[in-house]
Amino acid sequence: MKLINDNFDDYFEGNAPSKKSNEPYVETEEEREERELNETTIERRSKRKRIALIVGTLILLLLLIFVMRGCFFNHQDSSVKGIITDIALKGTVFKTYEGTLNQITVPAEGVIEKKDFKFSVTNDSIAKTLNELKQTPVAVQLSYKEYKSAVPWRGDSKFVVYAIDTVRVREYVNTIDKLNSNSTVK
Repeated sequence: MKLINDNFDDYFEGNAPSKKSNEPYVETEEEREERELNETTIERRSKRKRIALIVGTLILLLLLIFVMRGCFFNHQDSSVKGIITDIALKGTVFKTYEGTLNQITVPAEGVIEKKDFKFSVTNDSIAKTLNELKQTPVAVQLSYKEYKSAVPWRGDSKFVVYAIDTVRVREYVNTIDKLNSNSTVK
């Protein structure tokens, strides 16, 4: 079916254009209606495809920005002190070490607060060192990077430990003992 009748034979069929009279072609009312219907249908389909492509591209772009923000940009670098209470290899597809640090804080009122700090470790040597320190009550300082969100290949937590340092045990234990004898524990 031709959309426009051009009064020419097809070059690809080996026919040269025929030389007919110079009369303009007059299409009938039915041919005109059919041609206009086909043109508007094609235009509508084309607009729908363009809109679907733009919306799909925007959704993909927003998803990419969300994943990039959570995966590659760390929110904060910090450190925390405490005693390692648990470290284990976890994960179904991506195996990472997940741990818990018993963080002891002493506010100005003199009341000791114990908080659990959950973290992830991606480095095997750091995880091995933490596992060894778990066996002894040695206070450690963990340096970590905080990300906006957790991703499976980096662990269950948004806190990822990248360095360990042992704290002077005597001062830390003496502070805890002194506060335990003078105050209550939350």
